[in-house]
Amino acid sequence: MHDGTAPLERFARTVRSDGWTNLFPALEDLCQACIGHRLFSVSEFRMTGPESGVAARIYTSDPENYPLSGLKEIVPNRWTELVIREREVFVANSVEGFSDVFPDHEIIAALGLGSVINLPVVLAGEFIGTVNLLHAPGHYVDDRLAQLNQLALPAVLSFAIERDVKP
Repeated sequence: MHDGTAPLERFARTVRSDGWTNLFPALEDLCQACIGHRLFSVSEFRMTGPESGVAARIYTSDPENYPLSGLKEIVPNRWTELVIREREVFVANSVEGFSDVFPDHEIIAALGLGSVINLPVVLAGEFIGTVNLLHAPGHYVDDRLAQLNQLALPAVLSFAIERDVKP
């Protein structure tokens, strides 16, 4: 298991440095070091109700196979209940564990991915997005999940800066 101290320090150094306009690559590196992933993405949500609104993939580690997306309508299901309403982390360690809530589950499976973590990002009481980690089936076991607490604040900071620098 990776020690989270050094990666978190690297993230902090990036934040303190100048010349960057987007922290998502640094957040991706932090997530890789702390928990691991084969695919990393970030989704932004614009909510119009408790479980209604639109979402878009605004960052991806694999633009060829899992590109950025336009706005998509949010369809209420058990995932939206857990992640958006309850603001809890969604974890599934098999395609069967998420196929009923992810319309693109066949694409995910075709990429050899079968585990997912969706970390909700909440800023000033508002649900604004998710950090999404995907890996091989069975990857996100308890010792890896214990590292999630190190990612919450860097995720919020990354989103806050993204919102601040957008035109």
